Amino acid sequence: MVEEISSVIGKGFDTWKENLCICLPFVFSLVLTSVVGIIITGGAILATVPSLLPQFTTHDEVAPEAILLLLMPQILQSIGIITIALIVTMILCMLIGAFFWAGAIGMAKEAIETGRTNISHMIEYGKRKFISLFFTDVIIGLISSVGIVFLVPGILYIIPKLRALSELPPEELFTAVAVFGLGFLAMIVYTSIISIIFSLPRYAVVIDDVGAISGIKTGFKLFIRNKVAVFLLWLIVLAVSLIPMCFNAIQYLGGVIGMILFVIIIQPLTVIWWSRLYLSMTEPAEE
Repeated sequence: MVEEISSVIGKGFDTWKENLCICLPFVFSLVLTSVVGIIITGGAILATVPSLLPQFTTHDEVAPEAILLLLMPQILQSIGIITIALIVTMILCMLIGAFFWAGAIGMAKEAIETGRTNISHMIEYGKRKFISLFFTDVIIGLISSVGIVFLVPGILYIIPKLRALSELPPEELFTAVAVFGLGFLAMIVYTSIISIIFSLPRYAVVIDDVGAISGIKTGFKLFIRNKVAVFLLWLIVLAVSLIPMCFNAIQYLGGVIGMILFVIIIQPLTVIWWSRLYLSMTEPAEE
């Protein structure tokens, strides 16, 4: 019998308090993906415009817009290199993320089942399951990306009118915005539904030690049998994940505080909640 959501939240919070080290996979992931992104994409961009950089000395007073206009032609000429760099960066960041997510889920599983976890569990589960988790994320990402089709009608409607957009009658402008807005709303709804339906495959892959396809199938079957519990926890996680946005109103440090809160507290806590819910679906709930 699946555990009550109130119990998942309460006992999950207790597990988190006793195992604060579960935040480490997310800290490492953030640092490494940031470094990889800066090195690869930054290096690719700098490699395409080396001849212009010496022209801007400390004695020059050149507006940022002027610099951008001077650099843009070389950037466009090398768009292929930059695109490849972005793709490589995305794949590497996904692999890094998969390793640490697998490690975090493994740590949560050990903490829930034994009361304690440590960094060795992160390494063990990360090494064993990151490839499977990577392909799980790719498959679910491709399914989610199908939602882009909802934007097509709005884009096709607006493109012919772009040149005269400022001269369009109010009723036509309203229609164009409405068509695109409805498509965008439909895409958000579709993406949210996919997010709910496929909330569990990551946990199936790591906790049950299965491959990507098996994990997706298992996660989907468990969702079908426990739709209400999954939906309720998804709503709670969504609400909690939006808390850091409240700090954006604070100047200078607001974004930093929000990110620290998300990485140190919210991500590890929600992973424990999902892991506990998943375990209760496949094992008897803890008394």
